[in-house]
Amino acid sequence: MITNRSFFDQTWADVNSPTKEELDSLTLSENLDPIIARDLLIPTPKQQAKEFGDSLYVVLHVPFFNHSRMENSEQEIDFVISEKKLITVRYDSIDALHHFSKQIEVAEILNKEHHPHLFFGLAEEIYKFLFDEIEYMEDQIKEIETKTFSGLEKEMVWSISYVARNLLLIKRTVGAHETVWENLEKNGEKLFGAKFAKDAKRLFEEWKRLMATTKNMTDGLEEIRQTNNSLLTTKQNEVMQVFTIMAFVTFPLSLIAGIFGMNTTSMPIVGALNDFWIIVGIMLAISIAMFFYFKYKKWI
Repeated sequence: MITNRSFFDQTWADVNSPTKEELDSLTLSENLDPIIARDLLIPTPKQQAKEFGDSLYVVLHVPFFNHSRMENSEQEIDFVISEKKLITVRYDSIDALHHFSKQIEVAEILNKEHHPHLFFGLAEEIYKFLFDEIEYMEDQIKEIETKTFSGLEKEMVWSISYVARNLLLIKRTVGAHETVWENLEKNGEKLFGAKFAKDAKRLFEEWKRLMATTKNMTDGLEEIRQTNNSLLTTKQNEVMQVFTIMAFVTFPLSLIAGIFGMNTTSMPIVGALNDFWIIVGIMLAISIAMFFYFKYKKWI
């Protein structure tokens, strides 16, 4: 589906899940390069920024997070950038694009023109959504840290892994934007002038800030993971220690019970007055002695 929008002297054609017929029509109406038109038909695995005649062809991948289902994935947006035109091609519904379209509609009604190219306004909106996700993850990390030191180490193993996976997706997906912005700044200045290159450099700085924030969060989460693992290991060791002590205590008691349960003709104590209580007293005395010994050794 192709949706055409205009914003003052700029036009924007947004193509969602394009068919071959739609791309053929777009190629004719916008005089697209056949190589670009062929690439727009299916998703492109490699992120890039290339010059084609008087246009720039940009492929960006952005992470998508579904927190209700605890899932994440990559979404692709292809851009064809001309001096006064922008074509976007996507294969999924992307919230940032929908939100940006509403913004320019309101800005045009209020007669508030934004001087940057529509591409930079849209790229800013994408990064804004990513920074919102980062803030959400920061809140998750704070909650994980609190619960880690509240005795919920076992429950936090999955939570830490989930946040770490989301941060990894940002690093892997958005990290590849570096070469895109470098090429965009260089080629954009040649095609559209210094103002375009300046805006590209500004977005490059936003990318650097996003990646630095992601790295700091990843490092902090790794520290929390190590602390959580240490606390979990300590708790498990304590449980194993208790079971080991119980085994040591019950072993001699089981041995005594087994000895006095032997079917022999001559057995000391057995058959004497109060023989049951004497045997129980011996077992109790051994248990108390072992308890104080373990206490002396600071094993319990």
